[in-house]
Amino acid sequence: MIHLIGQTLGQYELIDVVGEGGLATVYKAYQPKLERWVAVKVLHSNNRDLLARFEREAKAVAQLRHRNILIVYEYGEEAGWPYIAMEYVQEGTLKNYLTGRPMDGDRVVTLAIPIAQALHHAHEHGLIHRDVKPSNILMPQPDWPLLADFGLVKMQNPDAAITNSDIIIGTPAYIPPEQAKIEPVDPRADMYSLGVIMFQMVTGCLPFEYKNPNEMINAHISEPAPSPHQFNPGCPPKLAQVILTALQKLPENRYANLQVMTGALQEILQGTTKPLFSAGMPVEVPLSPAEVGPMPPNHGLQTVPRQEVKILLKDDNITLDVPEPNKDGLIIGRSHSKAQAEIDLAPYGALEAGVSRRHARLLRQGEMWLIEDLGSMNGTYLNKKKLDSGVPTPLQNGDQVRCSKLSFVFLI
Repeated sequence: MIHLIGQTLGQYELIDVVGEGGLATVYKAYQPKLERWVAVKVLHSNNRDLLARFEREAKAVAQLRHRNILIVYEYGEEAGWPYIAMEYVQEGTLKNYLTGRPMDGDRVVTLAIPIAQALHHAHEHGLIHRDVKPSNILMPQPDWPLLADFGLVKMQNPDAAITNSDIIIGTPAYIPPEQAKIEPVDPRADMYSLGVIMFQMVTGCLPFEYKNPNEMINAHISEPAPSPHQFNPGCPPKLAQVILTALQKLPENRYANLQVMTGALQEILQGTTKPLFSAGMPVEVPLSPAEVGPMPPNHGLQTVPRQEVKILLKDDNITLDVPEPNKDGLIIGRSHSKAQAEIDLAPYGALEAGVSRRHARLLRQGEMWLIEDLGSMNGTYLNKKKLDSGVPTPLQNGDQVRCSKLSFVFLI
């Protein structure tokens, strides 16, 4: 690619390179007539298919009017160089905010909601992004994400497809399973990619960490997504549930659309009672003070008396006391040099029984106890039913719990 710094394309004087990829270069440019800075994306090639896709991106995004979608001003061609003129954002992208350390759960939610709303707006206009990733989310302000780079946009009209159907397109770290398998995609493909981003924000890492792109793609296709709690025990349970729903391998197991997912995210921020589900029946679970935050007078949670809680190891006929949980709950598993399990099953044959070091977690919300699988290798079972990883499920006195092959009875 020959850099065009100092040249003029249409009304735009190209000043500096702000981004470069395999297909195009983005320049910071000045538009003298309107006395403003713009971003100009210049295609490297005049290949007919690439040119068609480039023009399609400009036309597609030009239809969209949303506070969280980057504005496209113009599409043109000058001296053999096809270009798109767009809104210029100086502050960088969401990728700059991903430092390898977990973000606060509320911040993850407040950033994810407008991104989900922007994607839903695009979907309502018949557009699927297909390359949702942190570097394609610009950040004019710390709380203002802008969805950008619709270079792989797909019309929800099969006649509009241009991309070769035998080529995997997208970014391996964020690619939905169906897109990786070169199967037809719908808006829930973008939902999966957003789920990966949310996982990365709340844990500081990707759900699948492979250096080889092919291994990364295969993981998205075949490996179950781990629970965010496995990497960040402080992740709010409801947020983990939303992320794991978005990361389901089959699109039909995700939310119906981004609007429904947005509603689930908004519920996390609301200081109201939220439903959990056990055996298909809703159970109202009060939020903990840490989740709710400051409450107005007379609306806080009442102090709950100390309960005597134990677990009975059936095979050994041994009863263990369950301590009062902290805000992050009680880890059930095997203690080791780097981490302690509050309910340590190692002395009772946990290793031989296949119990993971961080196998499950006990949580207390008000007077209710819940159990959550933490992405264990061999599963957690409640009354013979396998629990979904990352989804807290209510416990009752006398419930039978099995961590891999080690069983116990929950007693209040």
